[in-house]
Amino acid sequence: MLLGSGSLDELLERITDELKRLVPYDVLTVYQVDPVRSLLVPLHSVDLYAAEILDAPLPLGRGLTGWVVEHRLAQNVPAAHLDPRIELVPGTDSEPETIAAVPLMVRDQPIGVLNVYRLGEGVTFSDDEFELICHFADLAALALDNTQIREQLTREAQTDWLTGLFNHRVYQERVRAELERAHRYKRPMALVTFDLDDFKLLNDVHGHMEGDLMLRRVASAAGSVLRATDSAFRVGGEEFAILMPETGKRAAKAAADRLCARVRQLPGPRSLTVSCGVAAFPDDAKNPTELLAAADAALYVAKERGKDRAASYSSAVRAQRDTRGAAGRRQELESLTQIKLLGALATKLNRLNDVWQIAETIVTELRTMIDYHNARVYLLGDDQRTLEPVAFGGNLSEYAGETFDALRCDVGEGITGTAAERGQTLNIGDAQHCEFAEDIEGSADIEESILAVPLRYERRTIGVIVLSKLGLDQFSQLAVRLLELLAAQAAVAFENARLLEAERRSAAVSNALLEIATMAATDPSVSAVAAHLAHVARSLTGSRAAAVVGPADPASGRSRVLASTGDAAVRAIATAAVRAGFPRRDEVELVDVANLPGPAAEASALPAVAAVVQVNGALLVVVCDSFSERAQAVLAAVAGQGGLALRSAELLAGRAVADVAS
Repeated sequence: MLLGSGSLDELLERITDELKRLVPYDVLTVYQVDPVRSLLVPLHSVDLYAAEILDAPLPLGRGLTGWVVEHRLAQNVPAAHLDPRIELVPGTDSEPETIAAVPLMVRDQPIGVLNVYRLGEGVTFSDDEFELICHFADLAALALDNTQIREQLTREAQTDWLTGLFNHRVYQERVRAELERAHRYKRPMALVTFDLDDFKLLNDVHGHMEGDLMLRRVASAAGSVLRATDSAFRVGGEEFAILMPETGKRAAKAAADRLCARVRQLPGPRSLTVSCGVAAFPDDAKNPTELLAAADAALYVAKERGKDRAASYSSAVRAQRDTRGAAGRRQELESLTQIKLLGALATKLNRLNDVWQIAETIVTELRTMIDYHNARVYLLGDDQRTLEPVAFGGNLSEYAGETFDALRCDVGEGITGTAAERGQTLNIGDAQHCEFAEDIEGSADIEESILAVPLRYERRTIGVIVLSKLGLDQFSQLAVRLLELLAAQAAVAFENARLLEAERRSAAVSNALLEIATMAATDPSVSAVAAHLAHVARSLTGSRAAAVVGPADPASGRSRVLASTGDAAVRAIATAAVRAGFPRRDEVELVDVANLPGPAAEASALPAVAAVVQVNGALLVVVCDSFSERAQAVLAAVAGQGGLALRSAELLAGRAVADVAS
């Protein structure tokens, strides 16, 4: 229910309603950690003094709420008004109350606090109620983090990470929408496109860090000439645009002239200028394609006239554009068509939430924009070193039959790994003679061009898109630019899909732990709790089998398996682990099955590794091919909660696990 919330407001309302169904309370407040300002910011309050609470952020470390975040410990405080850690919110009155304050933890970090209150003398939250609030807070934390990540990804999908301006996708959408509005109401609108003059020289001489700084400064200068109704965009690289509704060409030209003047005054390692092209509806164009083409034509003329100036589209500009020849016009139309296709593909990627589906869509639909013989999509593995191929397509026979294992490479290895390591596009016109190229085993020596573009997210490389084509120098600058724009959109889509998958896994673990915690209350038998524990451990770790076995009887030395699931041979492995004295430390221990004393013969059919962990005097044993660090952490959490459930079952049933096992 919580994880399905579409917005932050909807989630907070669900937290309010769902918790009250589980644990009656009088007052509730949800705080969020703001690490930048070192504050606890109130997000939501159900209280007579809600307005005062929402207007009073708390410094981290102050009050009971700050103490809970600082120590990462939940607190059940009866007579809280007498607790020395309590600090009164300005404008509120002190009154007798009990407080359950629980940190909202995600990835071992506090992101907020859930405070639940009962008002009056002598009121408390029972231990069971407090434990239920804590489990509910785990789910609320995941839901809050998930909702905020979705909202952040939505913002990032619309803005350029470097400049903060709207990105190319939004640019295409806004031009079309504003032009339709202008046409409907018969109002003017103008478009200013501009780019930085000789920007490549700035990057080559002073480096990309200085280039990025100048891009941000130019973006700020563009923002300074905007009205409230105008919008600025980073179209790609050093190319920008300003969309000006309700504006004629003369006023737009004046704004472009002001922008040129402001950019000239920007500080930097060398003087920087921009060239601008201005076009307007309805004088210069009747549709988006014509408007973009007219503005670009005017920009081209500004470059030809000496740069550092603005030029407006006119009949003279139109004639000058026509003299460039049929080849130039075809390239312009091709560029516009490809940009439209790119926008449609980016929209499709943002709707997908599966990594493999995103990669396959890129490989399949990229051919409509760029001619290639072979395409490969790589993502960085969990080890942050291996580039794993997730999609492969094309018709280049020299790669036919290659497996994903053959295509896998490390960061820094070959053209693909070098692009990932440098975080830069590599357009290799002759791959066979590239100094850092490496042959794929089994492939033939051919004249081939390779274009490798890294997938960058928040200045991190998370993968690479690689295209290859027979022949030398086959990829144009337009192809490079298109693939770079696609890679920027794809990186967001991939990261979104990965985060959603991680949230789904975390939610499944939290729900399973909550089920274990309430198991003893619904069925107090030790065997039922043990059976549920074995089932959950196997399911969450994706293992072949799991078993819970009681401690060895002191008299006979024999142990009894309380529950098992999966391959029956796990029962023999579990009892053998008890006899061998595993685990030998208070944590999950990985054991080679072959080293266990006398396991049943059928155990040889199971994977060779067993994970063993103590559970309230009993032993939880899970067998699998291998156990990742994440699987071991999940197993430790299951064992911790399972121990509490077994102990509760013992108390409710009036007997211990050892008694059942004997």
